[in-house]
Amino acid sequence: MHARLSVSRDEKAALELIGAYYGSVKYARAVLERWPRSWALVLSVDGRAVAAEVFYAVRLAVTACVHYYAVVAPEHRGRGLGRLLVTLAERECGAGIYLATTREDNAPAMRLFEGLGYRPYRWEGLPRAARDALLRATCGYDDDILYVKGGDPRVIAAVTGEVARLWRETCLKPYLGA
Repeated sequence: MHARLSVSRDEKAALELIGAYYGSVKYARAVLERWPRSWALVLSVDGRAVAAEVFYAVRLAVTACVHYYAVVAPEHRGRGLGRLLVTLAERECGAGIYLATTREDNAPAMRLFEGLGYRPYRWEGLPRAARDALLRATCGYDDDILYVKGGDPRVIAAVTGEVARLWRETCLKPYLGA
């Protein structure tokens, strides 16, 4: 018998799954509640949520799609669900530039993004203005590596009014508990 795979936009299920693996969901929830161009995708196998992603679009020098949180339940890893999730998010977001951040100890995420054509950049290797703009756009302060697909971070980085608003509403305010 084959397992039945389905895709939904169930924000509640996405937050539950993200919370199970990341702990706090305050930043993911803030993006979904406070940012108009944000989405959640959930992959379910036989009706059970096994993978989820929260992502959003933001205008830098160009519009970029940020993979904010992505998770695949451990017992379902290695089956291509992460790849499918990121690919579906890219299609849904429809930007030409895609961004993700991760820690250098997250080898599965690094393999996933590099396998999908993302190029890694260490924050400290970027010019200060680009680093500051992209940190605000991604809220990637706890991460070591920025992944970029479709552009050069030094060219796409810009602190626009939209980036400032996104950072304030979905990164700073949740950090401060507001």
